[in-house]
Amino acid sequence: MRLQKNRFTIYPKLLLGFLIAILPVYMLGIFLNHQVANSLREQILQSMQSNVKFYLSSLENEISKIDKFKRSLVVDEDLMTLGTIAPALSDNELRESILRLERKLTLLKDSSSYIAEVSFHIPLINKKIKPGTYEDGVPLDSLNQFRTKMQQQLSPLLWWDNKLLLSSYYPESAFSNRVPVFLIEIEIDQNMILKDLRNMVDQGEAIIFFNKDNKYISNNRLGDVSDEIHSLLTQKNSSSNDRAIIENKGKRYLVSLQRSPIYDFTLAIYTPESVIMRDFDKFNILFWVLFVLSILVIVMFSYWIFKTIRNPLRNMLIAFRKVEQGDLSIRISQVSNDEFLDLSDQFNKMVNQLQSLIQEVYEQQIRTQQSELKQLQSQINPHFLYNSFFILHQLIEFEDMDNARKFVGYLGDYFQFITRDAKSELRLSQEVKHSEAYVNIQSMRFGDRIRVNFEPIPEQYGLVHVPRLILQPIIENAFEYGLETKPSEGVLHITNFVRDHLLYIRFEDNGTLLTEEKLEHLSDMFGMNSVGLEITGILNVHRRLQIKFGRSAGLDVYRSDLGGLGVLMKIPLMEEDET
Repeated sequence: MRLQKNRFTIYPKLLLGFLIAILPVYMLGIFLNHQVANSLREQILQSMQSNVKFYLSSLENEISKIDKFKRSLVVDEDLMTLGTIAPALSDNELRESILRLERKLTLLKDSSSYIAEVSFHIPLINKKIKPGTYEDGVPLDSLNQFRTKMQQQLSPLLWWDNKLLLSSYYPESAFSNRVPVFLIEIEIDQNMILKDLRNMVDQGEAIIFFNKDNKYISNNRLGDVSDEIHSLLTQKNSSSNDRAIIENKGKRYLVSLQRSPIYDFTLAIYTPESVIMRDFDKFNILFWVLFVLSILVIVMFSYWIFKTIRNPLRNMLIAFRKVEQGDLSIRISQVSNDEFLDLSDQFNKMVNQLQSLIQEVYEQQIRTQQSELKQLQSQINPHFLYNSFFILHQLIEFEDMDNARKFVGYLGDYFQFITRDAKSELRLSQEVKHSEAYVNIQSMRFGDRIRVNFEPIPEQYGLVHVPRLILQPIIENAFEYGLETKPSEGVLHITNFVRDHLLYIRFEDNGTLLTEEKLEHLSDMFGMNSVGLEITGILNVHRRLQIKFGRSAGLDVYRSDLGGLGVLMKIPLMEEDET
């Protein structure tokens, strides 16, 4: 089959049809994939949030238990004795008190795996007592600095010298500047916290943040994203919990965190999205592979269908061309038993009938079709159609809904009259109604530039049967060749009167383009024999009126009193029409 340039052939139609059918399914699949991915992220974040909340609660309970044990030691008798009246004790009593404190510290240390070290600092005896041992020397400057640091925060937990401490001193008065009687120092085991954090998450990184100094404990397993975590925590510092997705160095991380209001620190877990979504990404890749394969299958399947129908169509096209050239001896033979066999059989029958009726029927049908085509082409002016839709677009653009509705009504009436399959004759009242619709359309187009005075036809004359489209072509001619170029004050008068059993309809405009040469040429055309000429416009109206009513009917042209073209239409009346 010879393909013409810019021709939309069967193959692209088939391909486009299959793609239109399958693309919505894949678009829905893409949308569902996106929704599933979002749901999966949300579930993972909820799971991480649950883990954070659970471990935070466990950590708080453990620290709280240690804190209670510590508080019980603050009022311990031996500790008070050593801190206040130690010089009054004998050496034996002093040694016994120290040994009892060592045993109590041992019990405290063994009570929780989160305790790395525990000690008493007693300035009065200048000793630091640990489980099972003691050391001489208590640095008073460091002790005062430590106390000052504890007074500046609300949380009992304190970062000091890269250690996480749970401490108390006596007396705890913020107004006393004296050296503390004693200081209990419990170091929390950071390694144990990290161990529990590793057990809590499989592939994430857990961090304990302290809001004030931004100190943290971290198992640095996934690389340095601490700046982004710090920023997130700074922004969310006032909230008790949060979950989010952050980006760092081109990678996305799922972050879940929760703040402890008791101990003033925040626990966060963050996990690379690529690790969590690994299996889903594999599925997504398979989905796109399937999509590409489907497109390839559609392309090949469409081409196969195209080839299946191309050869029979080529043969039929060749046969039609031969018939077009006058060869009615052509016949189509089809091997395959399908719809093309029926089509070829019908083609052969058609050629047989054409061959027997070509002189009588076929030629007459061709002439009739050509005549109808010319009539339709003369009825619908593409320029008028474009202008009409442009006006409608402008009305809608400026939200002039009232005029837009009116304009659509006028267009509907106009094209209903133009395109309906009706008789060649109709009542004059119907013709007038159609012409009024056309005038209304043009009036909305030109606005105040052109004023049309359309005098009503008396009711009894509206019953006269006339050929279709005898008024509108004359009005259209006045607009296009007389009034369209006038910038303002355009006038078209349409009046009527009856004289000597004739209905006269007069069309007069004040256009400035009509020259004497054009007027003389138009008058000569009305007097010429139109056989063999292309009859269009007002000449068409003139000839159809004469065919219908005789030589007394038709059109006369003249220069109107307004200065433009004047057209006088004559329609004979029967006696019953005048009564």
